[in-house]
Amino acid sequence: MHVTIPITTFILLASSTIAAPLESRQSTLNPWQLDSLSTFSPSGRPGNYPWLTITASLTDPNTVNLGTSPNDNSTVTVPSGAQGLNCEAKWIYGEKPFGRSWPCDNSGLAQGWWTLEIEETDDFSVAKFDAKFTRVAEVSYQGSSYRKDYEGSAHFEVGDNLGGQCGGSGVCSWQLKGELAPYDVQQQEIDAE
Repeated sequence: MHVTIPITTFILLASSTIAAPLESRQSTLNPWQLDSLSTFSPSGRPGNYPWLTITASLTDPNTVNLGTSPNDNSTVTVPSGAQGLNCEAKWIYGEKPFGRSWPCDNSGLAQGWWTLEIEETDDFSVAKFDAKFTRVAEVSYQGSSYRKDYEGSAHFEVGDNLGGQCGGSGVCSWQLKGELAPYDVQQQEIDAE
């Protein structure tokens, strides 16, 4: 038995079969790995160190596909292992850290940048808060810019995923519980700003 398939039908079937695995790989992201997170709150006494901090470092285990170059038809990617290091929100005692982003140090593999935001909640404290991380993966290739933006949020709370202590002076230090590190932060692609 001999079956004749028009060439256009064959091309459509072949291209949809080939494209499907790439599409599913790009829509399934492995969560970012929060390697460390710590907080500090001072006593609030006059003359003492006045800064509250939330500090984090995280790693992206994904190779990010930024698109295809029209110049040479090659796939433009950013390798896995990019890190946002020493992401630090720092504000003075009596204020709040909301409404701004805080930069992270670049690991050298990041090809773009990372930021940390502390999301506004009614019961915010350094012992109970929501953090949002943003990663911008961006490269220039053959004179063109390629970019994708991602964000992921997580809730942190003493007794749940934070441990530590408060001293008699009122100084408190909390950190991600060691047995939970690395801690998964699921990200999603967002529209580039």
